[in-house]
Amino acid sequence: MKKTAVIMAAILSLVISCKETNKENPAEEKTKVETIDYESHSTMFHEPNETWVNEIMLNNGLKWSANTETTDGVREMLILIEDNKTTTTVDYKNLGVALNNVKNMVVKECTMKGASHDNLHVWLHPLIDKIALLQKVENPEEGSQLTSSIQEHLEAYYDYFE
Repeated sequence: MKKTAVIMAAILSLVISCKETNKENPAEEKTKVETIDYESHSTMFHEPNETWVNEIMLNNGLKWSANTETTDGVREMLILIEDNKTTTTVDYKNLGVALNNVKNMVVKECTMKGASHDNLHVWLHPLIDKIALLQKVENPEEGSQLTSSIQEHLEAYYDYFE
């Protein structure tokens, strides 16, 4: 009995200390931003991660409502891909820069909350990776493959969001 009381007291103090840690600076946890150091990644081309399709969910079988700025940004990125005549490595890198600028606007203007926001991030993180890779392509073949992958990814947005 005494042993059980000691174990319960230890667990209780652990739980309380975890909660107190969160109470000390809750704003810090909400504003935490994930940063990825793309410069430290190899510049060798690798296939983008497509496991996000196994992680994203619909809203009880329906598409999530997205804010207008996000949907407009996706449309703008698709137009950039369709309108750019990319043939050289530099063309693809420049397209990557243009896509990154629009993606940054989408992230900055996002007002979504809750489950729709969480699912948007499941969709968005691989796109961020692909755009970063496009900015560092080493030949037109890589650029073409990545651009196709980015276009498919952007088009898939409409499968999950309206």
